[in-house]
Amino acid sequence: MTTQKRANELLALETLIGYTFADRQLLEMALTCPSFRAMPGNEEIADNQRLEFLGDAVFGMLSAEYLFTRYPDEHEGAMTVRRSNMASGKALANMARSIGLGSYLRMRTQDEAHGGRDNDRFLAEAMEALFGAVWRDGGLVAAQSFFERLVGLVPQEPQASWVANPKGSLQELAQKHAWPDSPTYTLIGCQGPDHAPEYTVRASVHGGHSAEGTGKTKRDAEAAAASALLRLLQDAGMSD
Repeated sequence: MTTQKRANELLALETLIGYTFADRQLLEMALTCPSFRAMPGNEEIADNQRLEFLGDAVFGMLSAEYLFTRYPDEHEGAMTVRRSNMASGKALANMARSIGLGSYLRMRTQDEAHGGRDNDRFLAEAMEALFGAVWRDGGLVAAQSFFERLVGLVPQEPQASWVANPKGSLQELAQKHAWPDSPTYTLIGCQGPDHAPEYTVRASVHGGHSAEGTGKTKRDAEAAAASALLRLLQDAGMSD
């Protein structure tokens, strides 16, 4: 691909997202999958992993502020579940699809041949990296504007009936089906510094069904895990 053709592509993407980069190298980096860097001759090219790390935090902050403002009467647990749903890989991938982000990614030919441009993981990683790139290039105001534009493009799923109390709803479902020793919550791990830990918890019910959730406290992580498991059981036709 010629340099001019790539420049035209990036200009088209900037038009779609409503933001023009001062440093377009940040945009190119956000669109570069690790597999592209692994190709012979590309070892010195920066991929999007560092920007993804930054963008994850940026998106988390912006989505938290968005939910705090939009749902003034909801408690912390409900908002945690909403934020978890917004930041899920599937949600981020759908956000990427809303602007056709897959067509701008740089990746290995093998990945492209196997549907890589519509792969949830590649799209979600690039979407987070793009938030990181906008933040680095334009700061908070630019990131907020970008977030508001993207949220407006993707319809928000109606909140499930159990969002206000996912742990209680999971308990009621287990009792209704007489599932023994259910539900259970297992702490999988804790990452991050002491002042800002992130817990991961697995919720499980009888029959081998389980799901994981994360949160800034064990309680929040349990609520997120319960919500994820309820959604899984709903998809399997087992939520009634």
